[in-house]
Amino acid sequence: MNNKGMTLIELLISIVLISTVLVFLFQILVDLRNETDNNNYAYNNQIKRAEIIYTIQNDLNNYALLGITDNSTNDKLILNFHFKNGEEGSLARLETEKKEDDYYLRYTSFKGEMTSWKMEGAMINPCALFTSHIDQNIKNYYYKINIMVYNEPYHDKNNKEVNNAVDDIEISYSGSSEYLDLNNEDYLTNKEYLNEYIGACTN
Repeated sequence: MNNKGMTLIELLISIVLISTVLVFLFQILVDLRNETDNNNYAYNNQIKRAEIIYTIQNDLNNYALLGITDNSTNDKLILNFHFKNGEEGSLARLETEKKEDDYYLRYTSFKGEMTSWKMEGAMINPCALFTSHIDQNIKNYYYKINIMVYNEPYHDKNNKEVNNAVDDIEISYSGSSEYLDLNNEDYLTNKEYLNEYIGACTN
């Protein structure tokens, strides 16, 4: 007899191979879906991020900075920007807030005007990364604040373990250190940092 049928072992091997290929294809589809979700989030919120950064940096570029204090609580990032205003001091305030399942970033400007942004489909880490450097030779000061923004919790491509910086809010400044108060120990700006955590995780 010249049977052309498949043996049980051949059938099992075929099923295993097909299953392996299907699992591989499924993982590719999941990765593509996550990448698409992340890109959509970044696109939908890029105008909002640009507005946040512009609003904050408008104060930083127009007023003399004395220093920055970290007044964060256990669940909120709260940064106060202290500016020189004649003989008096004025401050602007940047803070995060969570209401139910929604995350907000709020900024009260030098002039006392508050703006609030709801971060659609995302969560804000109340810890931020801070970099600060003073060049005494040329009297120049530089700092950067990186506020990490993630897609919805448990997103594979953008979460606390795997941060996609394209969604983050980064505020940076470089300018004269003339007005910095380097004697105030409460100011973050009186010493150097290199991507060190500030905010809720340090309180």
